[in-house]
Amino acid sequence: MKHLPAILSTDHSGLNATDRAYLAIKRRIIELELEPGAHVTKTDLTHLAGAGAMPVREALTRLQRDGLVQPLPRSGYRVLPVTLKGTRDLCAFRQLLETEAAGLAAQLGCPDGDLARMEELLKTTYELGDPDSVDAFLRANFEFDTIIANRCGNDMLAQSITRVFDELERVLRFTMKSLPFSTPAAHERRAILDAVRERDPAAARAAMAARTRTSQDQIIDALMASPSITETSIRVS
Repeated sequence: MKHLPAILSTDHSGLNATDRAYLAIKRRIIELELEPGAHVTKTDLTHLAGAGAMPVREALTRLQRDGLVQPLPRSGYRVLPVTLKGTRDLCAFRQLLETEAAGLAAQLGCPDGDLARMEELLKTTYELGDPDSVDAFLRANFEFDTIIANRCGNDMLAQSITRVFDELERVLRFTMKSLPFSTPAAHERRAILDAVRERDPAAARAAMAARTRTSQDQIIDALMASPSITETSIRVS
């Protein structure tokens, strides 16, 4: 696939030092190794990324633009917290983008190989409290949506969606600590696949809108209900 979120990108061999430092730090933020609200120094990040001071400095500039870190006067950087408003905005933006992509992918049609792969990905579930199964589920979930994004026929739309996935992944890793696997949500993903397979754009848009709306409700409810989250990292702003 042409456009991939970070969780599905594995070949970094051709990247320069700045890009490698950027991805190394970003993955640690997304995977919560660097927790929301954590204070870090350039020295910490240089060791963490295994890179020199200049690549790390340039990587931090990019991470600021991504809204993941904030410079602190003479004392390093803070990993920006997850906020309810930011999460709502992100989920709403995701719904707009993915709903249109699903309709376009259904209109254009997906190859049989993609449909078969999406069918296989729907079988992946996870167990609450099992990090390996959560990671596998996230990879499957994002790959399912990434196939649709890459088949929408619009490179700018596909690229925007995969960038949203990078931000969404951190939120999901946070909420899935307390959010059990949802069978109804799996049925909604099935409805998307069926509509894309049948080349029904209206049904695909409706199914994706329903699925992303359910996802947003589950994420927000989990953020507001879990003491382990609200006490440490969530700001209502």
